[in-house]
Amino acid sequence: MRSANAFQPPMPSGDAPPEPADLDPPSSHSTAAATPQPSAGTKAARNAFLWLLQVAEDPDLPPLGYRLAIIISQKVDRRKGYAHPPHSELMKATGASRRGIQITVKALEQRGHLGVVVGRGSGHANRYRLKLDPGRSR
Repeated sequence: MRSANAFQPPMPSGDAPPEPADLDPPSSHSTAAATPQPSAGTKAARNAFLWLLQVAEDPDLPPLGYRLAIIISQKVDRRKGYAHPPHSELMKATGASRRGIQITVKALEQRGHLGVVVGRGSGHANRYRLKLDPGRSR
């Protein structure tokens, strides 16, 4: 049985429980020594986000460039360091034609946002490497 003095926040309507409060409140002590170093996965995610900001700030890209950048950034294999989605997958995700994908990838490459290694032969997808400006990474 529940104690009459225990505070229980009201349950919101619906099935989901309420969001928990900040489980790790800031302490009054210095956290510089206790701050963990980011893992390789965290650093890769941060760099992908910084790369997306870099692409978003480029006013000369066609609108498809931004959509394609988001999709490619989500396909990067962190162990290998590149993405290799086939054109058919990019076409399906964006609704663009194969030629539209090719032109936009070329624009991202020419603007310095993307490194592209062209796949050799049928069935071999291109490899896309995100090229983050040196001043952006930390």
